[in-house]
Amino acid sequence: MFDKNLLLEEKDILKLLNYFRLDQEGLNPAGDEVSEWQRERIKKTLKRKIRSTRSFKILRFGSIAAVVLLAAAIALETTSPVWARNIPLVNSVLQMFSDKFGYRGDYAAYSQLVDKSVTDHGITVTINEALADDTKIILGYTLKSDRKIEADDLSLADLFEATKVNGSPLNGGGATGEFTDDFTYVGRCEFKYDPSLFFNKLKVDINVKELWGVEGNWDFAFTVSKDELIDNSKVFNTKVKVDLPDQVITIDKVVLSPIDTTIFYSGVYKDQATVNMIPHYTWIAFDNQGVELVPKGSSQHGIGPFTGSMQFEKTKGIPPCLTVIPCLQILPEEVKLGMKPGNQKTRVAQTTEIPSESRVLDGKFPLELPQGKIGKLIIREIANEKGETIIRYTAAGKAPYHQGKALYIKDAAGESVAAKNYDIRRDAAHPQEFTKVFPLLDLSKGYTACTSRFEDEELLENSQFTIELK
Repeated sequence: MFDKNLLLEEKDILKLLNYFRLDQEGLNPAGDEVSEWQRERIKKTLKRKIRSTRSFKILRFGSIAAVVLLAAAIALETTSPVWARNIPLVNSVLQMFSDKFGYRGDYAAYSQLVDKSVTDHGITVTINEALADDTKIILGYTLKSDRKIEADDLSLADLFEATKVNGSPLNGGGATGEFTDDFTYVGRCEFKYDPSLFFNKLKVDINVKELWGVEGNWDFAFTVSKDELIDNSKVFNTKVKVDLPDQVITIDKVVLSPIDTTIFYSGVYKDQATVNMIPHYTWIAFDNQGVELVPKGSSQHGIGPFTGSMQFEKTKGIPPCLTVIPCLQILPEEVKLGMKPGNQKTRVAQTTEIPSESRVLDGKFPLELPQGKIGKLIIREIANEKGETIIRYTAAGKAPYHQGKALYIKDAAGESVAAKNYDIRRDAAHPQEFTKVFPLLDLSKGYTACTSRFEDEELLENSQFTIELK
């Protein structure tokens, strides 16, 4: 029946797309299910596209059949190259790890599909996806073996030392991952590359000749575009001077991207004679609402004048400013940590027991765990739900997220119990409140909650600084 008054707006199109399912054999041979977060990102992308085209703003159709045809047309159009780069990857490895760490980054929306696999001697290496900006490249990868992979075997140095970007070796970085079974390892790696390489596209070559003692050939070549991530980033050039006990630094710029927040700095040491025994700093950053940003990593280069960067999670919108408190890591006298001049790889260290507080989990709450001068943790509740033990707690003090990370559980033998997720989860509405998930625990068996007294750190509140983002 033809209805002249049928009005279709953006919300109707989005609602229809959320439930409309195309024939997977014709359009989606892989048969992947689209998760809820992926649907939300697709809807956001489509919403931006719809709003940018006047003819889609308000549409009138004569029948529901026409509406279904519209949905099919839009879904088909998403398979074109132009749309493909705007639709998030299904089963994104990088997004999975971002979500597990609680980083809030839109990795799936900006990752580029690589999907290249090489098998040799029973070992298959797959580069799943990649993304890049002006300073780093991030890869999602999968390793499969026809024999059980032992944790002691899992040295990935061979894989990443064999990687070059535009013909140049990487400038350092790191990797993390997890076993999905005894034969499969899924991971992500993030590496710096030479920032003097001003190319819109990065040519990546990976030429691995040995993995886990097995000689073979695992060679990859692909390109990664920086354009979309950079185009959707905001850069703020700042010249904030910061006076630290042993160095003076300048905040050169802050980059707010869809995946993270990076503060770039440069500096000089006050006494060049102390360069080889420099203190180690971490930064605790807050947005303009006083909410602590989750740290992601840092890097520093140079033994005279130096440059460096501090990485944090993606901010909510564009805050007018960021506030940073430097945190000095205090090394006990019995710990010798140094770099011999001219030998960047020589590092000698002894481990030492960091002073901590512990309380027996006896089922009585709230339970307080003092953390020295910085504050305390308050365990509000421990609940067993769906085969897991969930601890809900509050971090009261100067740096809630920094404090909240320092909650540990030990069994009756004093062994640490591994949490199920990589990191804690913060309540979005109450940023001092957290949850941490463990395998199902029987609290009658003498478990204890532990935390640090932070005697190995000093918050340099007198060196606190604010970066205006304007």
